[in-house]
Amino acid sequence: MSPTFAQEVRRLRNERGLSLSQLKALVPYSKGHLSKIENGHIKPSPEMARIFDDALHAEGHLVELADAPTRPIPSDHTTLLTFNSMFDHHRALGHRQSPEIVLVGLRPQVDVLSSMARSADDPGLGRGLWLLAARYAEYAGWMEQERGDDASAAELTRKAVQYAAKGGDLELEAWALVRAAEFALYRGDARGTVSFARRASKSRSPAVQAVAAQREAQGYALAGVADLCQNALDRAARLQQTVRESPYGTTSVMDQVAVARAWAFYDLGRHAEAAAILDTQLPLIAPTSLRARTRFGLRRALAHAAAGDVDHACELVSDLLDDIRQVQSATVHIDLTAFSKLLSRLRPAAGREVAGEISEILFAG
Repeated sequence: MSPTFAQEVRRLRNERGLSLSQLKALVPYSKGHLSKIENGHIKPSPEMARIFDDALHAEGHLVELADAPTRPIPSDHTTLLTFNSMFDHHRALGHRQSPEIVLVGLRPQVDVLSSMARSADDPGLGRGLWLLAARYAEYAGWMEQERGDDASAAELTRKAVQYAAKGGDLELEAWALVRAAEFALYRGDARGTVSFARRASKSRSPAVQAVAAQREAQGYALAGVADLCQNALDRAARLQQTVRESPYGTTSVMDQVAVARAWAFYDLGRHAEAAAILDTQLPLIAPTSLRARTRFGLRRALAHAAAGDVDHACELVSDLLDDIRQVQSATVHIDLTAFSKLLSRLRPAAGREVAGEISEILFAG
């Protein structure tokens, strides 16, 4: 299938190394207007096509695309199977590689799928494409969060909610509140974490309710409210027993409630208990799920260090350093910074070399 005018403008702009602001200096359109053009919300006129063709040195290609009639994609459900398979490959890549690498291929597919959904001639195929566009956008949002760009993560999550609604899935809106609770959790905002999680818990989906209860528990733990934390963890465990499969969230952790419990215990100062849980749970995470093993492996090391076994914690972190460099996770770096602070306070002899490598990772580039 030939690219659309919008897709080709975006591709050529990126190929030329131009930001939207830089392109704005070459064409008579605002940055907001350019964004709408690249997202396919504005039909190109012949004059617009000529302007972009000149600015991006497309040698008439953009003019041809603007003149081409819009053709509905055929009612071929093999398309859904193909893109669904491609999504699995993107997610597998996300388990092991940096967000930058994953997003290069993932973000353009969000635009491709939404464009295909708009032009689908079969309502069933159109709904399927919108749901796939939502899955791609939601995962791209997670990768943006891992890259450290919370604004882009939130924007992609909003798109995912819109696309899912077009496909008939209204539950992703509740999942977006779970994601908002996660953003608040990593910011250290206990009140925000609990507030977003409570709103998400009103979902009709037990899968969303279960994860919302976990985030609520973590928010209470962050605030040091142990009884409410325990109540939320118990609720999460009951809900999790009713869940078979969820289209959203982690596919790497076998027992999400146990891992959330360990995280909550760590924040409540129950460090030895948190370490014991993660000692049990970490081997259950598949070796291919490098991002999850790195995140919870570092949490495990933090728990052991806070429990007093600093030398063992340093050994654990030393084994994780190459993986931390590979996955390049902003959320992992938050815990790595916490571990670095712990080392600077405790000053263990075994931690000097590890501390130096951590500094190199945190301040690389």
